[in-house]
Amino acid sequence: MSLSASGLRWENLRYSIPLPKKAAAEARARAAVDPTDSTLEKSETGNVQTSDSGIDAGMRHILRGISGEVRRGEMVAILGASGAGKTTALNALSTRIGKTGELGGTITFDGKPRNPASWKRTVGYVEQDDQLFGLLSVRETIEYAASLRLPAKLFSEADKQARVDTTIKSLRLEKAQHTRIGTPGARGVSGGERKRTSIAVELVSDVSLLMLDEPTSGLDAFAAANAIELLKNISRERQIAVLMTIHQPSFAVLSLFDKISLLARGAVYYNGPPHIAEAWFESLGYGTPKGVSPPDHYITMAEAFEKTPEAEARVLGLLSAWAERGEAFVASYEKDYPASSSIDGHSPSNTIDAKRDVEQHAGAERDQASWPTPWHKELAILTHRVWLQLIRDKSVLFAGIGQTVALCIFIGFAYFRLGNSQSDVLARVGALFIVPVNAAFAVTFATYAPFPLERSIIIRERSGGQYRTTSAYLAKMLVTLPSTVVSTIVYYIVIYWMIGFRAGAGPFFIWIGITQLQVLSAIGQGFAIGCAVPSITLAGVLAPLVNVVAMLFGSSLLPLSSIPPWFIWLHWISPLSYSFAALAQNEFGGDRTFECSAGAAQCYRTGADVLAQYDLQRFGIGACAGFLVLLSSAYFILGYIGLRFGGHPRFRYA
Repeated sequence: MSLSASGLRWENLRYSIPLPKKAAAEARARAAVDPTDSTLEKSETGNVQTSDSGIDAGMRHILRGISGEVRRGEMVAILGASGAGKTTALNALSTRIGKTGELGGTITFDGKPRNPASWKRTVGYVEQDDQLFGLLSVRETIEYAASLRLPAKLFSEADKQARVDTTIKSLRLEKAQHTRIGTPGARGVSGGERKRTSIAVELVSDVSLLMLDEPTSGLDAFAAANAIELLKNISRERQIAVLMTIHQPSFAVLSLFDKISLLARGAVYYNGPPHIAEAWFESLGYGTPKGVSPPDHYITMAEAFEKTPEAEARVLGLLSAWAERGEAFVASYEKDYPASSSIDGHSPSNTIDAKRDVEQHAGAERDQASWPTPWHKELAILTHRVWLQLIRDKSVLFAGIGQTVALCIFIGFAYFRLGNSQSDVLARVGALFIVPVNAAFAVTFATYAPFPLERSIIIRERSGGQYRTTSAYLAKMLVTLPSTVVSTIVYYIVIYWMIGFRAGAGPFFIWIGITQLQVLSAIGQGFAIGCAVPSITLAGVLAPLVNVVAMLFGSSLLPLSSIPPWFIWLHWISPLSYSFAALAQNEFGGDRTFECSAGAAQCYRTGADVLAQYDLQRFGIGACAGFLVLLSSAYFILGYIGLRFGGHPRFRYA
């Protein structure tokens, strides 16, 4: 493979999405009357047109036949005003683009079509918003990425640690490596260090192409220049291709790129080295005014923010000029005035290294088509990461302890040492209801709350082919289940004896077993909601609704005989139906008797009277326990399905 063929190349890349029906109909009607009354298009021959002849006016054309390339050892930036199509172009090139709309064009990597089996491990993608676990340190974050992304059969543990050390050093993260990333409630690394950590997570693996979506957003001028300079050095040292979108860079930052691609309305109006851009625009009569930053001038002159016919003509002229003679101008100018920083100016030794790297990548692509880490190792690594986050989250730990103490005080003393009077019978029924309801609400909320952030990280990591969905899901379960059981069992033990439920080891252990099965169903419910719903806001609306419905149709609040037939199924799928029935049988079963005063309107003389009154003997304790296990299993299966399909990355190849 020749060096000129190495890297990513795209030709005539197009992307269109349908307009809403009403807007599409209006656009087609206008085009039928006046074909020139439409937005700019680009024909198959590359000539810019101002008419939509042969083009569906009912589509919004976001990318209009753009072409370009980024070779190994090069760093290329896509620039443009908001809405120019730069992020869409990056997403299309990385295959991270939605299924809606029409995508076309030719994209190759190292001279070949992208291989879906290996592509996601060939490319690293750094999102604009850094999605990282705040309770992990910089080094731990990079180590986990190395453990999961570097193939076990090619890298020993020592090799992986060496790669981590090299990556940290390359991105100048030595001083911050043992500092935690940080959370909204706990300060961590700086914004620049956080961004470099996100980059390190991708670079620690054997990616051959690195894509970044506006990596300088939110950074000050110094941090932005530092990050871009480091990326340039890494692209040279490791001979990887680096492609990014960038918003309003300084002139110093712009000069670091080997090439820039300027977009307006989804079309290219300049593509070449930064040092030639000024000469090109001067040749068109649009030289940079004195005192204006060249990058700002290049972008704003193609915005047509004036909303005038002259501005429209300027934009169309820029696009037409480039389509007609832009590439020839750059080629001629570059021949006479080559840039010293160009990849073509590399020493022969670097060129040899680049060729060797291309050959190594071609040989390693077979391994990239398979999972880098065995399933059991994935599970061990991910379980350790989830556990580390749990034990470090002191706020959750203290909140759990505080909740247990508060509930013991309020519920325990509200029903403290109940006796055998008729009022105490009703109080016992109420206590048997409120205890599982509390578990359903508290445990479900604590379970689904962390999922939105974890879900976004899982999607990012799965996009890089780091691990399977099953290992991520089971790792979360293996940590959540025992930790929740331990945190709730103390509460159930204390509350049992405070209220004065039925004495004896048998009833006590049945109480513990049933309440823990109720906790299990609440955890499963939290998993199902957290994995199926993408935002904490929506989950916060759905979870109380599910719990209230379960509470209404699964308790003594609405007797079974009073439930409308069209809602009866809600009773049978409510975990509270079975936990309440099992706990009531445990408390009121056997030869339990109660005091009954003369002349009482209603009198429960035995526990059997209570069970008959509330229709709680349809299923025995064992059957109720079995139904709780089945419902919990169903919740966990639904959670996996939600994560498997909702948290699975979507790839689309042109």
